[in-house]
Amino acid sequence: MVTVRLFGMTKSLAGNRSELAIALNGGRQVKDLVAALDASHPEIAELIHKKKVLVSINQDIAQEDSIVSDQDDIALLPPFAGGARP
Repeated sequence: MVTVRLFGMTKSLAGNRSELAIALNGGRQVKDLVAALDASHPEIAELIHKKKVLVSINQDIAQEDSIVSDQDDIALLPPFAGGARP
């Protein structure tokens, strides 16, 4: 079981929850996490598939074959804007 932190639109799609506990059913990669989200929160998984939301592990952007551990800091990162004005 891993804990996934949610922000922005992903938080809204999860009923305003800031975290989800996801069972990976023996899987240990990001693609297994996304497959579990396909079943439990398909709208969120779709955003990941379309690359509109990124998966972060320990504050690094993860790839589908990145390894996930129970103690990892996992977050779903929606698009964000910011930066300095010219």
